Amino acid sequence: MDTFKQSIFQFIKEWALIEPGSRVLVACSGGVDSVALLHFMATHRDRMDIEVAAIHVDHMLRGEESAADGVFVEELCRGLGIPFFGGRVPVPELLEQEGGNVQAVCREGRYALFAEVMQQQGYTVLVTAHHAEDQLETVLMQVAKGRQPSGMPVKRDVDGGIVIRPFLSVVKAELYLYVEEHALQYREDPSNESDAYMRNRYRHHIVPFILRENAAAAKNVVKMTGWLQQDGELLEKLAMEQFERIVEFTAEGLPVVDSDAFSDMHLALQRRVITLLLKYLYDGESVPVEYNSVLISQLLHHIRSQDGTVSINLPRGFRFIRAYSKLMFAREVSLEEMSMERVFPQGSWTRWGHEVELYWNTVDDSNAELFIGAADIMYFDLPDAAFPLRIRQREDGDRILLPGMSHSKRLSRLFIDDKVELAERDRLPIIVTALGEVCAIPGLRYGVAFSRNRTKQSHYIVLTRKC
Repeated sequence: MDTFKQSIFQFIKEWALIEPGSRVLVACSGGVDSVALLHFMATHRDRMDIEVAAIHVDHMLRGEESAADGVFVEELCRGLGIPFFGGRVPVPELLEQEGGNVQAVCREGRYALFAEVMQQQGYTVLVTAHHAEDQLETVLMQVAKGRQPSGMPVKRDVDGGIVIRPFLSVVKAELYLYVEEHALQYREDPSNESDAYMRNRYRHHIVPFILRENAAAAKNVVKMTGWLQQDGELLEKLAMEQFERIVEFTAEGLPVVDSDAFSDMHLALQRRVITLLLKYLYDGESVPVEYNSVLISQLLHHIRSQDGTVSINLPRGFRFIRAYSKLMFAREVSLEEMSMERVFPQGSWTRWGHEVELYWNTVDDSNAELFIGAADIMYFDLPDAAFPLRIRQREDGDRILLPGMSHSKRLSRLFIDDKVELAERDRLPIIVTALGEVCAIPGLRYGVAFSRNRTKQSHYIVLTRKC
């Protein structure tokens, strides 16, 4: 077993998994893998200069039998002279109340309890007993699902610290030999024999065939996934550098990207920058978007295309917009809100959509504080019959008489000439008079009655500001 022990220590050193002085919590179900792990960590804690404790989670799926697993692990810890923490997750009750996948509910509840104990008790390293064949199973399932075959991370951040998998360097047969040599008892979970679970089907029917073809396949996969994970870390770092370089933000905090700078990047970085954009966009959402390959491929396709303006609906009320040289994200505004014509009140700020507020009043009744933060300021004069002013979306056939023109111009033509992206045209506020005439498109164009300079005829003022 010296070779077994040295391979574990070499793997820990290669991946810098455990620092001296660490407080380590070992996840132990009572099965052969986790019993071997717990014994190994406990018996070598002085050599590694670490503190070791164990945690067991009862998912309450097998009644007294699963409860007895916890008693078994507690007795094992007593014999090893290490602290024991136990907890229960009422999986049957959760499934009845909320539904879901059994294994997913177990995992979520289990890791929530791990995090709670780590934070309360001051443990910073969580150790799990996944071995090389577990990694082979994971890679095969990822391939079958069309995901990148990078396997389980050797180490990753979790609430309260990190989780590490030092047994990825060994195979199941070595764990059986280890517990036999040390005369260790363990308990088997009958559900491990059921083909009802996807992982078990791979474990029982596919992995054995691969290992018969090449006994080193599982360990080879561990090496491959390790390299892929290291490559991924580098690409993520480079992508973050590009993200910080090419992404700006609107006043509402939504990302805007220069399409030329984006196109200059390697495709591998483009995919990762898109993922970073989506993660930024959905940060804090109660149900985050699934960053799947279909969505990323769709966005990449439209970004590369140069055919006009593109708007794509995204989950949770966002939109992606490619317009001219900009790649933008926007929040959806309800059609009801944007389509309803309403009075444009005098003397108070009126919000239009998520990004713009408008204000108008007589010049004499406007104070200097109103000008603070205003993005656009215009003076105007209109006859009494033009009031009350109203505000609405554009409508087919709308026209506006612009300064210096003898004939009114169609808004549809004006938007094309001013390069207003198609997706934004229905979102622009249109100010109309009581007679139904378009007199201004705040922030874009204003009719003949408006001027940037105050004159003797300027009885009114209109201001625009970003929300």
